[in-house]
Amino acid sequence: MKNARPAYAALSCVLAIAAAAPTGAAVITMDSLYAPASTWAGTFTDSASYVSAWNTVSAGQPTPDAGYGDQVITDWNGTQSNAVFGSNSDIAFHDQVVFTATESGTYNFRFGIDFGLGGTLLLNGTSLATNTGNMWWNNSYSDSSQYLAGSANLTAGQTYTIDLYGFEDCCDGGTQGQFQAPDASFQNFSVPEPFAWALMLTGFAGIGAALRASRRRLAVG
Repeated sequence: MKNARPAYAALSCVLAIAAAAPTGAAVITMDSLYAPASTWAGTFTDSASYVSAWNTVSAGQPTPDAGYGDQVITDWNGTQSNAVFGSNSDIAFHDQVVFTATESGTYNFRFGIDFGLGGTLLLNGTSLATNTGNMWWNNSYSDSSQYLAGSANLTAGQTYTIDLYGFEDCCDGGTQGQFQAPDASFQNFSVPEPFAWALMLTGFAGIGAALRASRRRLAVG
């Protein structure tokens, strides 16, 4: 517990940076844990079941298994994948985006993922979309059954949290996160300069520690 205060201080600093940045400047984190497909196959029915399964796996693994863990990324551009953790199967995933809306209106979101056992998308704890099928984005948004998408009416100046929970049984693919502001085109969630430098200066290790310490408190609002 003696490292908790510096870790949360680092995370708070990053959140403040994101709040001051354009909408596209977000805190983007990916967390993965070992989760045998045989344990979860056939158990997912709705958004709450994915969050519950993640919490169960998380509570049983207070420290990362070899090959799994957290990462913070600065551009969710489609090159990220499960494989960065050293394995491409039997993975529980929690991806998160924290961002501040710079204008009021309807925002659209879409997330290209590879969740062999399906997954769910939440905004501030409220489910926007759930798909229990085998989703494989495969670098294309032409088939809506192969990615998670949703929309919401946001207020300028407010900070929002997007959570994605999913399980992968086999054969990993790339992943991407995008948003569409009112009267605009889709663009990647990213951290433009100089915000990316500010993120690095706060210390990614501290952010990862804070995220893992808070995992047990995750729940559907």
